[in-house]
This record gives sequence, C-alpha cells and structure tokens, in this order.
Amino acid sequence: MSNASMNLHQNALDSIRLGVEDYQAGVDERLISSVRNLHSGILLLFKEKLRRLSPNGSNDVLIRHIIVPQLRPDGSLFFIGRGNTVDVPQIRLRFESLGIAMPWDRVLRVSKLRNDIEHHFTTLNRNAIRGAISDTFLIIRNFLWSELGEDPMEALGSATWDALLKVSEVFEQERTDCISQVAAVDWGSLTLAEGVASLTCSQCGSPLLSPAVSTGTYQDIVLNCRSCGESETQEAFAERAVSSHLSEDNDLAYRDGVSGLYVTCPYCIKETYVVAERQCVACKQQCSHTCERCDSSIPAEELSDEPYCSWCQQMISKD
Repeated sequence: MSNASMNLHQNALDSIRLGVEDYQAGVDERLISSVRNLHSGILLLFKEKLRRLSPNGSNDVLIRHIIVPQLRPDGSLFFIGRGNTVDVPQIRLRFESLGIAMPWDRVLRVSKLRNDIEHHFTTLNRNAIRGAISDTFLIIRNFLWSELGEDPMEALGSATWDALLKVSEVFEQERTDCISQVAAVDWGSLTLAEGVASLTCSQCGSPLLSPAVSTGTYQDIVLNCRSCGESETQEAFAERAVSSHLSEDNDLAYRDGVSGLYVTCPYCIKETYVVAERQCVACKQQCSHTCERCDSSIPAEELSDEPYCSWCQQMISKD
C-alpha cells in the first residue's frame, strides 16, 4: 500500500477501535467521543474505496471536493482532484454513480447522531450509542468484505470485532421489535409511516421508539423512547418524521427547480403537507390541487385553504 492508502485505511480502523473503547469506558464524555470516532471511521473507509478507484496521477480525484478537467499534451482529457475531501452527500452521489450499493439509512443515522450531539441533544446515553455501534458493525462488516476485500475480524482485531458483534446482536433484536410495532399502526400515510420508522429520539438520539395509542385514534399516538423514557406526541413527531423521510430529496428538488415534496399545511401550519399524497399527514386536511377558476394545476408552494391558484386569488380580490 502507498503512504496515502496506509493513512486512510489505518486511520479508519483506528477510529473504529477507539470508538468501541470509548463506548466500553462508560464515561459520558467518552460516549460523545465514541460517536465521533465511529462516524469518522466509516467515512475514512468510504474515502479509501474512492481513493483506490482514482486513476494514478489524478491526486486521488474521487475523494476530492473539486474535480478539474485538464488536457494532456496529446489532447486527451483527464481529471485531477483539488481541495478538501468529500463529505457524506458527495460520497453517496459518487457511490451511486459507480454502482456501489450501501445501506444509506444506517449511514445517515450514524451521521445524524454525530451531528445532533454537537448541537442540541440534552441527553446522550449508552443505549443511543448502542444504535450507532450496531449500524457501524453492519456497515463495516459488509464494506470491508465486499468493497475492500478484507476480513473484518482480522482488520479490526478480535477484541473490537467481538464487542461490535455482541452489541449489534442484542440491539438489533430490540430495534426489530420497535419496527414491528411501528408497522402495525395505521398511519394513514406511507410518508409518515416510513418517516416514523426512521426517527430517533429527540432527546437522546436512540432509534428505539415504540408507539402507544391511548384512545385508538392517530392523533393520540405517543412515541416512547425505550432508552431514555422520553415521550413525544403526534403534534411534535409528525413534522420530524416528514423531514426525516423527505428533506434530502426535497432539497434536491428545489436545487433542480422542481416544486417541493412537502410544504406548510395552511390548516395546521406545520411542515407536514405531503404533495404526492395530497394531504397533511398531521391534521389530514386536503387542499385543492386544481384551480376552480382557471382549471390549471396549483403549484405546491401556492396550495392553500382556497381552491384557487395565486393569480386567480389576486383577480378575485380585485373584483
């Protein structure tokens, strides 16, 4: 291996080992360090794969933020890399274009937990970190085998591997139970159902959320965190669920000049009106998507409690 390869590859494995050691120490400060190290280890493994796929003499083009085209003396085109290394969205885009399959739901959960602990989590406990370790285990096991051609137990060492395996097996049993309970609820919306399934606790970051219904209606559903005991009502978790499931694609749609996938509901004023479902998944109200005056489609950003597009509303107000 080259020095660049040794640095990325070894740093990735070292970060994962340190993350497991931090978790096992059981000290609050080291729990936070555990998430940082696990997240860093995964990203470094991904960058190592892109580095290996980069052509010689390209300055590891596939792991660079900027790709610059140049011409050789013979007139042929080649690309070199410049700037900092790629972030998670860029890695995902390059993996997808290269046909490298990844369990992005797990990758993004680890990334989200890492970002959240830097900003607003008031509680961070061992159960939340168990989720990150479990996701890490399944990601690195498959990635080392299928993409880097390495035996994960040999690469990480038996002590780290055994710790990852033990935590993951127990945690996945609990997560499966929670997912089954979420799937048993009639959410009245595919977006909401899938969004709730991907949620983590707003207080501790654990994905072990199970629904409870007091009167049998959707509005009375409460999500309980099995890790820290926090409860969250439908009024609070509906917006988070929609954002969790659609925000990334929504941002891409806006960048491409396409209408948003979800907008503010004019009835309950939450960011929960899902355009494709033609309903607010929080209050279940529906807007008219065709203007009654001019018969044109109403853009997502103009949906309101009136059955008119914005132009016709202006014309009506002038009458």
